[in-house]
Amino acid sequence: MVASLGASEAFTADFLDERENWGVIEQAQILCSEGFFLVSCREAFMRVCEHAFKMGKIFSMTLSAKFICDDPIGVRLLSALPYADVVFGYEDEAKVLAKTQLHVQSSSLHAVLEAIRDTPKWNRNRPRVIVVTKIPERTTVATVDGIKEYRWKKPSKIVDTHGCGDALAGGFLAYLALGKSVDQCAHAGLYCAFENLQQLGCQFPPKPSYNG
Repeated sequence: MVASLGASEAFTADFLDERENWGVIEQAQILCSEGFFLVSCREAFMRVCEHAFKMGKIFSMTLSAKFICDDPIGVRLLSALPYADVVFGYEDEAKVLAKTQLHVQSSSLHAVLEAIRDTPKWNRNRPRVIVVTKIPERTTVATVDGIKEYRWKKPSKIVDTHGCGDALAGGFLAYLALGKSVDQCAHAGLYCAFENLQQLGCQFPPKPSYNG
């Protein structure tokens, strides 16, 4: 996953109609979409998540921004949430979603995560996982087994935070594709975010040093 601000604005559903592009989606076992597509190309977003559900694939999504979680767009996000197996976001985004769409009165992070985790889901055989971050302090993961907090390893110098959340999500999903546990996925994501903080944009060192 590589962040490119404004990229979703140039995307249309026609892109999915091209045989080569849809072929990639058909081959993938894990699919991920940014929440921004709920604004710029909702049709494409829904086609991908419906495909994932019908084919028994893992569908993940990012909350993307507070305005995506808030009214009036938050209603679209709420309609897509039943398809989501893994949800990534920042703490402030999750709190807006919980307050405006799920009507959670508490500001407790645990209450917020539990509400999003327990929102009705189409595929009941695959419990939802919620991964939220507060840069550069912590990432908190909510699963059916409970909620666990992971403290960040802070680099000596933070160069840029752009793309950091996407880097974390990419690392998490990469390990999920390898069949690793949620705990191992979280640590892989944290490593990617740690490296990303030390680069300009979503960049990484030539040779990774992670062997978790």
